[in-house]
Amino acid sequence: MDGWIPNGPILVVDDDKDYRILVRHQVEAAGYQVIESADGKSACTIPGEQWVRLVILDIVMPDIEGLDIIRRLRRQGCRSKILAVSGVGKADVYLKLAVQLGADAGFEKGRSVGDLMAAVEELIGDRSRRDEVSPQSG
Repeated sequence: MDGWIPNGPILVVDDDKDYRILVRHQVEAAGYQVIESADGKSACTIPGEQWVRLVILDIVMPDIEGLDIIRRLRRQGCRSKILAVSGVGKADVYLKLAVQLGADAGFEKGRSVGDLMAAVEELIGDRSRRDEVSPQSG
C-alpha cells in the first residue's frame, strides 16, 4: 500500500492538542475528512493502514521527530503529500530540511490558519472544492 488516494482523508499529526484541534476544525470546515494523531509512532503506521491524501506533520515531537517520520514514510513508498509544520525557534532550518527529506512543503505555525488552508489546497490541488463549499460561490 502506498498510502495515497486523491480524495482520501487528511492526517494531522501534532503533539500540541490545541494546535491539532485548530487545524482539524479548519480542515473539516473546508469539507475534508480528518484523521488525528498525537504522536509520531502512530503517524508512521496510519498511512500504511488507511489511504491518506495529505499528512500535516509537526516536526518537533517528543517520541519520534517529524523529520524521522518523513524519512520512514518515504522509505515505505508512501506517496501522500506532506506539509511539514514547525513553530520552534529555527523553524526555517527545520522546514528546509523537511523538504530535502521528502516533505512537499513547509509551514511556520505562527502564520494564519487562512495561510495554512491555502498551503493545504495548493498541495492537494483541490481549489475547486473550496469554491464549492464557500458561501460566496455563486
